[in-house]
Amino acid sequence: MSNAWGRNVLVLAFTAACVIAVAQEQTQEKSLESKGNSARKVTSDSRETVKGRLPRYFASLVNSEQRIEIYLIQAKFRDQISELKQQLEKLESKQMQDIEAVLTTGQREKLFDFRNSSRKKRSKAPTAGERRDPTEASNDSLNQTSRISNK
Repeated sequence: MSNAWGRNVLVLAFTAACVIAVAQEQTQEKSLESKGNSARKVTSDSRETVKGRLPRYFASLVNSEQRIEIYLIQAKFRDQISELKQQLEKLESKQMQDIEAVLTTGQREKLFDFRNSSRKKRSKAPTAGERRDPTEASNDSLNQTSRISNK
């Protein structure tokens, strides 16, 4: 009898602790949301116009208000990141020009040939949809083996 009573007390204590923890978490979220919204001024207009993509693993963590804030942050940095990517492309292009300038004329011609042959191979390579089924390849090798053994 005392064993069942002890178990009931433990279940009741655990339930009470869970209820208290959930209540505290909800009040903390409300206070953070009210502070965050006043500082960031998330409006209904921004909700409709802001689009973006959440970083990996964020979708199951954030609520709708946080999601909008993340989209706004991404929008704020989007133009700057785009400009920096363009600058990086220009620098990499300039770097390659300087590297190629080190080569002799014959070496540049060979490099040009290497690049062209690589482009041709890529253009002839089958796309993902056109690739053969690997089981077909194994069947072909089996058929060839059987033809050889039949001769």
